[in-house]
Amino acid sequence: MATTSRPGTFAACSVNRLLRVEKGPAPRELRVLLGGSLPRPPGAGECISVHMTRVERYQGYQVKTRALAAGVAEGDLVERGPEGLAVKGAQLFTVHHSPYTLRFFENVPFEDVEDVVAGLPCALVAVGETANLSPRFIFHHEVKDGKLMLFHGDGLALKTYMNVRVNRNETRLVLDLDDHAGWALRGTVEEFAPHQHPEAYERICRGFTAGSWGKPSRVFRFVPESFERIRPA
Repeated sequence: MATTSRPGTFAACSVNRLLRVEKGPAPRELRVLLGGSLPRPPGAGECISVHMTRVERYQGYQVKTRALAAGVAEGDLVERGPEGLAVKGAQLFTVHHSPYTLRFFENVPFEDVEDVVAGLPCALVAVGETANLSPRFIFHHEVKDGKLMLFHGDGLALKTYMNVRVNRNETRLVLDLDDHAGWALRGTVEEFAPHQHPEAYERICRGFTAGSWGKPSRVFRFVPESFERIRPA
C-alpha cells in the first residue's frame, strides 16, 4: 500500500533487486543497495522509501531518505555506483503486523534489520512526498458494477493514515511472491462504516482476531481505476 501526502498525486513504485544493506554514517542511517532503477527521480519535497519484508515471518522494515529540499541534493538521497543504486536512508521504521509492532520504532538495531532482510531477493520502492509503503492483509474483495473493491483494516493511526487523511490516491502493489512480478493498481482509498459493507467488516474483524490484533480501529475500501504490469527492475 503506497501513499503520499501531496493531494492528487500517486506514489511512483518499482520492484528492485535487493543487493544488501549497510550501516550509514550516523547511528540511525542505513544504506540500501539496489539493482535496477528508481521508478522516477524524486522531485522537490519528495523522498524515497524502500520496503523490505520477510513474508514468512511477517517481519519487515521501511527505510526513508530525507526529502529533496533547499540544501538537500538528489545525491543526498540516492546515488548510482558500480554495484547499483545506493539509497541513503535517514529514518528506519518497523512494519511488522503484530500488537508489538503496530507503532513507530525509531531506534532499530542494525543487526535486527540485517537478520530479517538477509537473503531477500527484492525490495519495494516508492517515490513521492512523505512516500510510505506498508503491507496490508486483504481480508475481503468484491466486484460491483464491473469495479474491483479491496477491503482492509488498520490497528493504529500511523504513517499510512496520516497520508490518506490528506490524499486518498493510492498505488497498491499486488505481487507473486515467487518472482515478485504482478500489478500496480492505482485508485482511491477511503474509510467506510461497518454497515456499508457488513460482510467485509466481519471478515476484517475475523482476520484481526486470528492474528491476535484485537479489533480494527478503522476499515478501508480501495477501488482501483488502472492496472499496470510491474516486475523487478
